[in-house]
Amino acid sequence: MKPTTLEQAAQWAGGTARGTGIITHVTTDSRAAGKGSLFVALRGSRVDGHAFAAEVLARDGYAMVRPGVVDMAGVIEVEDTLRGLQSLARGYLAQFELPVVAVTGSNGKTTTKNMIARVLREAFVVHSTTENYNNELGVPLSVLGLEEGHQVLVVEMAMRGLGQIRELTQICPPTAAVITNVGPVHFELLGSMENIAQAKGEILDPLPASGFAVLNGDDPLVRSLASRTAAEVVFFGRSRGNDLTIADLRTDKQGRVSFAVKGLGVEGEVSLNVPGIHNAWNAAAALAVGLKLGVPFAQCRQALGDVALSSMRLEEVQTPSGAVILNDAYNASPASMRAALDTLARMECSGRRVAILGDMLELGRISHDAHFEVGARAAEVCDALYFVGRWAESLRDGAGRGEIFATVEDLLNNLPAVQAGDVVLVKASRGMQLERVVQRLQGGE
Repeated sequence: MKPTTLEQAAQWAGGTARGTGIITHVTTDSRAAGKGSLFVALRGSRVDGHAFAAEVLARDGYAMVRPGVVDMAGVIEVEDTLRGLQSLARGYLAQFELPVVAVTGSNGKTTTKNMIARVLREAFVVHSTTENYNNELGVPLSVLGLEEGHQVLVVEMAMRGLGQIRELTQICPPTAAVITNVGPVHFELLGSMENIAQAKGEILDPLPASGFAVLNGDDPLVRSLASRTAAEVVFFGRSRGNDLTIADLRTDKQGRVSFAVKGLGVEGEVSLNVPGIHNAWNAAAALAVGLKLGVPFAQCRQALGDVALSSMRLEEVQTPSGAVILNDAYNASPASMRAALDTLARMECSGRRVAILGDMLELGRISHDAHFEVGARAAEVCDALYFVGRWAESLRDGAGRGEIFATVEDLLNNLPAVQAGDVVLVKASRGMQLERVVQRLQGGE
């Protein structure tokens, strides 16, 4: 954050400053708050951050708190600290004149966001969402990480219901928006694919006419959202009628994808250093953003070949025995499960292809069918199957074979032996914390 007076921050936050000072950093973690930090005291399910405000103030930091809670100088008092943080971010962003690229989608939004940021760094000083800062708390913190020299902001926007992305765009209005796809995530809460599409489409509503949208033209639900904006729309994908088309998709022995691209005034080959055929679509979206913002194709192509995936997203690790693990335990949906299994199928494997799969959460009434279909695909790809969680039986029913475990603890106590040459996919929704399986296998246990 560029230096901001306590009084100015209070004005943006819609609160009252007590004392004076200069803020250079905003955090919700009191442990990370030092001199110049503004600690936003949030009330969590277990701990109320107000309990640590005095400690931060004693370290020459500042604190955003509810009125009357902390009787010390150096505070900004607001009625609601989360709303205060969001208002602060909105006011702070208004001081910058720069492109704001917002990314959403049911699958691939983090990878696409990372690809976009990497491409744009070829020509700009870029600030982008870190970790999983993509919700009502993370987006304002991402905005407040902007520094004086930044030229582009790239943010990820997630949702679990209607209206949530709209709220995020009010905090951080985009000038460009990307929708990767629409799939059955949070189906339990939204009830239909059409509602999921409508929720994702909220990212388009605030786009200025001078902005642009980059949409997956191969996804009919995404394509149907184009009418929500008066901004220029760029469609990407494999099918006809897209502005940027991908073709001749290929993978090497490690599952890394290459493809031909044509459109938006360019034509050529793109090779990625990451596995997964689905990443061709993510890369095409990033390429479209780069080209629209003036990054030359040669530099876009070079940047895309240099992208690395985030942790626990098809992350390749080895066991002491020499087996290769594809750690894709960060999250899971029907589409991302199929994509991971397709990647496993394309990788060179001198031993067995093994899948350790857990529950896909928040699918509601489609849960059994979705797990059944994933199990069927897993059986086509894999030599050995292990399923864990509430929906393990549905996975096995679809596969027609495989071992099932009621809990991750049961699985950990009965982990299969893996050998040199084996390739093992580990994947489930975040709530399953299946990375524990990867850690155990990595430890050679």
